[in-house]
Amino acid sequence: NPQSPIPNPQIIPLLLYIIYIFISLILIKMNKNDHQNNKVTIKKVAEEDLSLIKDISIKTFTETFSKDNTPEDTNKYIETNFTDEKMLSEIKTSGSQFFIAFLDKKPVAYLKINIGEAQTEKQGNDSMEIQRIYVLSEMKGKRIGSLLMEKAEEEAKKLNIKRIWLGVWEHNDAAIGFYKKKGYKRFSEHVFMFGNDPQTDYLLEKFLKNIKFKR
Repeated sequence: NPQSPIPNPQIIPLLLYIIYIFISLILIKMNKNDHQNNKVTIKKVAEEDLSLIKDISIKTFTETFSKDNTPEDTNKYIETNFTDEKMLSEIKTSGSQFFIAFLDKKPVAYLKINIGEAQTEKQGNDSMEIQRIYVLSEMKGKRIGSLLMEKAEEEAKKLNIKRIWLGVWEHNDAAIGFYKKKGYKRFSEHVFMFGNDPQTDYLLEKFLKNIKFKR
């Protein structure tokens, strides 16, 4: 019987290298497809987007705060602040802007910013308030919050605004850590009424670079 041919030992490393390259190319293509299928788009909110904003507001607010507060206080806040009339009024308010984020055309988060008299605290005309960044819990970790923060800074620079500020609940450690990583520092605090429960919000601020305010 003829003997089976023995592979040349020098060929084996080459074959392994070719297999490695082939697998790497497949993985790169898969990652590229995943990136394309997870495209985030941000658009300015119009009145017809009211129901989308309302749904995200109620869902994210409940996800974030219901476990640490009574159902009565949570429901009272939602029923007071997230009605059609209240939210439509906010969309129409001069000095306020909403931006909604879509992931693969699905609404998953939104940003609300205020300038001038629309700010919830008097902070001056050279300041912008981030009043809300609401991201659905299942979408956290996908950089959607970071993209909305970048959008706020982009809008501030367009308006030649040098300072952005926001309020965050003193017990919301995840949000506080997130904002600190983005360069925000605590400068004060205020009382935030959660239903019938007076709570403390920390006020954080960030000064934007290369912005000169013109009066």
